[in-house]
Formats: sequence, structure tokens, C-alpha cells
Amino acid sequence: MSTTKLPARPSLEYLRKLAKERLADLRRTEPDAQLATALLAVARDHGFPSWRALKTEIDRRNMTDVDRFFVACKQGDTASVQALLAEAPDLVHARERHHATGLYFAAAGGHRETVLALLDAGADVRDGEDIHELGVIGWVTHFGDPDRIPRDVLSLLIERGARHHIFSAIALGDLQVIRRVVEDHPEALDRRMSRLDHRQTPLHFAITRGRDDILALLIELGADVDATDGHGQSALEYAMLRGDTAARARLVTAGAAKPQPSPTREARPPDSAFADSIRKGVPIVRARDIASTLRWYTSIGFTEAGRYPNDGTTLFWGMVTIGSVELMFERGTPEGKSATLLLVTDRIEDLYQFLKSRQLQAVDTGRAEGSVKFVENLHEPTFGGLQFSIEDPNGYVLRFLQHGY
Repeated sequence: MSTTKLPARPSLEYLRKLAKERLADLRRTEPDAQLATALLAVARDHGFPSWRALKTEIDRRNMTDVDRFFVACKQGDTASVQALLAEAPDLVHARERHHATGLYFAAAGGHRETVLALLDAGADVRDGEDIHELGVIGWVTHFGDPDRIPRDVLSLLIERGARHHIFSAIALGDLQVIRRVVEDHPEALDRRMSRLDHRQTPLHFAITRGRDDILALLIELGADVDATDGHGQSALEYAMLRGDTAARARLVTAGAAKPQPSPTREARPPDSAFADSIRKGVPIVRARDIASTLRWYTSIGFTEAGRYPNDGTTLFWGMVTIGSVELMFERGTPEGKSATLLLVTDRIEDLYQFLKSRQLQAVDTGRAEGSVKFVENLHEPTFGGLQFSIEDPNGYVLRFLQHGY
């Protein structure tokens, strides 16, 4: 398809401006016209079947060698990695927005041959400057499916000098490795995760992973049962909010102090202002391959409204619209209770505190009625804003989001 109408270095911002001007024109005759319609019109004006296709071409034209290098590392394109390094050897030390080098992404993706090429080119296997403060070994064990850790990559990293820390050991789930880390470095029990990971202690992380056996081992090894995370929550309060009765019982037995309710919050139903703060609801369903799912939906008349990440690598989520309906997809296996409802609000902190008080009160009194099981605490997701999730009595997730703008 012809792209001759685009300049050599096209500006996406300029094209978005054109789309907004087109939308203003459309609304003179079609008051309900959506931005997606204007974006599609601008894309077609420039010879592309969709805004996504236009943006992909612009991103391709504007890519630097650093961009190409990281894409190759993420995709496990060993030949491209080696070719780029041959031209610019210092790329092996380049960092992207997560402060991570290409080695992090290749390792987390399980691309052993690419990892080997990067190590041979001088990549630092013990680098720990990433924004998650987990190091390369932490990315291999922490991100992705816990049951599908790329063991061959992990073995290669250890062979080349990587060493487990407390969080990589917990993520690996190996009790012997955890014990060895603590015996060699007793201070490991006081380590905290990054701000992005809510400054969890090892006890919090064991609860996050649903590993009561690891929690028991950490307590046995001397972990402080009253240490708090970045939200000021002890491991006991964290377990209570998640409805983890086994972890709660173990921590109480270990002498953990009972969390005190906030004197400024009561577990009463929210007023009408809370209800009015919910701006919209968007169903979220799991998809094995989000890119192909988006292609299918757009082929039958839906319009793509967003995707993340937007760098040509594996997608975590995507969104489509048709008329006034929005539908979001997130990566996962579409089986069992795989649907989530996204509720967009402008009073997320008030909602969070109300629901938190309800849960702590329900656990404290032993009443199942009115309990609110938290799936994730209030936090800043990577795409911005504030978010937390709870689970309904049927096991379906309600995710509350307040945009960052």
C-alpha cells in the first residue's frame, strides 16, 4: 500500500492534530462522531487501512538503532542483536525507560541464544540498576508465569555469575535456595522491593505468591512479622485484605500485631457521590494473543482504541470500540473465571479506604457477609493513574481505575 504521502520523518502529533480538526468538522453534521472515526479518516487519507497501520509505519521510520536493538532483544532476534552490536558495541550497555539493558528483556523473555550473545558481548549479568530493583535474575524469576520460568536461561545466568537475592529465590519458589540466601546474607530478610512493587517485604511477597510454606520458612528464619510495606500495611493486614486465612493464622500464631482500624474511616455504604464518581464500566476478557485478537475484531468492524506496550513486542492489553461500547483484552488463558469489569472513577482513594475498612471489619468479626477480598492494593500501574482490584463472591474481579490525567 502506498505511503508516498507521508514525509520521510512524519510527526504523529501533527497527524493527531489533523484528526482533532477533522472531528470538529464531523461533529457539525454528526454530533455523536467519535475520535476513532476521525483517526481512521486521516489514516486513509495517507494510504493506510487503519490508524494502527499508520502509527506502526511512523514508528518504524522514526526508530533509532537503540530502538531496534531493544526490539530485537525483546523478540529474541539473535541475528539482529549481533548485527547491531557489530556496528555499535556499546549498545550492550544501553538502557531504556525501565533503566534496564537488553539483557533484562532477552532473559525475561526466555531467549537463551540472545542472552548468550549479549553475555558474550559484555552484558553485565549482575546489573541491578533496573527500576524494579530486581536485577537480571529477578526479571527471569519474577515476571511471567511462575510455572514457566525459563530454567535454561536461569542456569546460564548463574553459570555466568548471577546470584539469587531473597525476592528471586521466593519467585523461584525453592525453599533450599531461600534458606541459603538468608544464611549467607541475614540482612536479606529486611530487604524491600521497589516503589513500583509497593516496597513489599519478603513476607508480603510470599503472601502475594500464595506460598504459605515460604511464609512459614521466612518466619522461622527470623523475618519481622510486623514490618510494613510501602502502604504502611503489615503482612497480617495484607493477608487479611486478600482473604488469605492460612497466612493470617500463621502470622497471628507468630505474634503479629493486630492492625488498628483508621479512626477517620467507617465501614458504611458509600453515599451517592461515590456512585456518581463511577464514570463508566468496561468488560475485560483474557486473550491468548492480544495482537491477533485486535486484528480479528477490527476486521469485523470494531475500531482499535489502544494497546500496551506500543513498541512492537508482546502486548499486555488492548482495547476496541464499536458505537458506544468498549471492550478490553488482557493477556491470559481464556478459561474459568476470566472476565474482569473495569470501573473508572474520580474518587478512587475514598473507594479504596471504604472497601479496605469493610474487609478488615469483616475479618475481625468473623463475618463473611460484607467481606471484600482484595486482589491488588491501590497502586500506580505502568500506564499511569491509580488502580486497585477486588473479587466478587463468584470469583470475578472488579478493577477500579482513576486515570492519571
